Amino acid sequence: MISVRGLIAVMLKSALLVAFLNIPRQVASLTGFKSWSRRVLYHKVDLCTQACYSQIIPGLYLSNARAACDRNVLKQLKITHLLTVETHRLPKSTFVNNNISYLFIRANDTPSTNLLSYFPMANSFIEEGLQKGNVLVHCHFGVSRSATLVIAYIMEKYQMSFEKAYHFVRQKRRFINPNPGFVAQLKEYQRLNYDVNGFHKFEAFVKVKARKHRYKIASIAAVVVGLLVPLAVLGG
Repeated sequence: MISVRGLIAVMLKSALLVAFLNIPRQVASLTGFKSWSRRVLYHKVDLCTQACYSQIIPGLYLSNARAACDRNVLKQLKITHLLTVETHRLPKSTFVNNNISYLFIRANDTPSTNLLSYFPMANSFIEEGLQKGNVLVHCHFGVSRSATLVIAYIMEKYQMSFEKAYHFVRQKRRFINPNPGFVAQLKEYQRLNYDVNGFHKFEAFVKVKARKHRYKIASIAAVVVGLLVPLAVLGG
C-alpha cells in the first residue's frame, strides 16, 4: 500500500511531466534552466553578460571577458597589464586613450590545448605588471584557461604544489574549474620544478601576440632567428 508521502511525490512528478510536455520548445526550456543554474552557481552572476572579477593576491585579478573589456572596471582596478587567454582578442576600443600593456595568448578551452609552454611567459608578464601596477588575467568565463595561468603563477612565485595553489586561488574565486588537460599540465609543471623546456618557450614566443610589452620584441626576434639560422646552415 502506497503511503501518503509516496502518493504526493508521484502526483508532483506527474504534474511536472505534464507541464514540461505542454511547453512548445522543451529544448529552449532546458537551455533556460542551464543558464539559470549557472547564475546560481556563480554567485548569481551570468558570466556571459555581467562583469565578474576576483582579486587573487594584491594587484592580481582574475576575471571573465565582460569585465576585461569594461573600461570602467579597468579604470576602477587601476589595471596596467592585461592578459587575455582566449580564441579572440579584446576589442580595440578597450585600449583607446589608456596605457595598458596587453598580452594575447590564443587558446581553446579543451584538454588537448597546450598552455604549459606559455607558463613562463605569462608568469613574467604578471610579475612585470605587479611591479608597475595591477594585472588582470581573463578568458571567457574566468573559470578554466585564465584560472590555469593564475594557478601556474602562484605555484612558481610561492613554490607551491598544484593542490595548494589550486585551493588558494579557489578560496578567492570559488568556481574556478580548469579542464582535465590543464590540470595535468599544472601537475607536470610542478614535476618539472617550474622549469619549461627551452624549445617550448621558443614556440610560445613565436605564436604570442603582445602590445607595449617586451615579449613583442622577443617574438619578432624569435621569428628572425628561425629564418636566419636555416639560411646560414644552407649557405654554409
